[in-house]
Amino acid sequence: MTIKPNSSTGLPQGFQSPFRRVQMQERMDDSLACIATLTGKTLSEISAMAVQMGLPAHGPCYVDEDLIAKLLMAAGGLTASKYQDFSKIELLPDVAILLIDYNEETELGRHVVWHHVRGTKELPSFHYIIDPGHWVDPADHFTTSVKKFAIAYFIEVRPKFAGKS
Repeated sequence: MTIKPNSSTGLPQGFQSPFRRVQMQERMDDSLACIATLTGKTLSEISAMAVQMGLPAHGPCYVDEDLIAKLLMAAGGLTASKYQDFSKIELLPDVAILLIDYNEETELGRHVVWHHVRGTKELPSFHYIIDPGHWVDPADHFTTSVKKFAIAYFIEVRPKFAGKS
């Protein structure tokens, strides 16, 4: 079965992402936009929570993996791993925040949302990226053209399971 892309999103015809893309507004709020995308919150809500958790309200700042995990849990009941080295697409989890365009010298990159959709009788499995960049062409806000991204690291995102395991 071939996947026919939707011309407006690049996603397969008939597929509706469970995630609503939240666009970043500033130079360093890409990870916050990814958290907002995954939790269904606004960027303003996530930014306010981050400030309450210690992120400076003004001036330079960096959202580290610990703050990403705290925000995902507080805003959406989601758990997050530490950054993990990327090796190949087939080994990525179902949902993750990817660190792309990483510069080893500055130790900076930018974040996007990864979603792997498991196959069904009606639709074969596929994966796509939600790019929160404000400069990104609308045709690439949701893209299945994953190989164009230079992935360095990822943070796995999963729901918190209630009860005993």
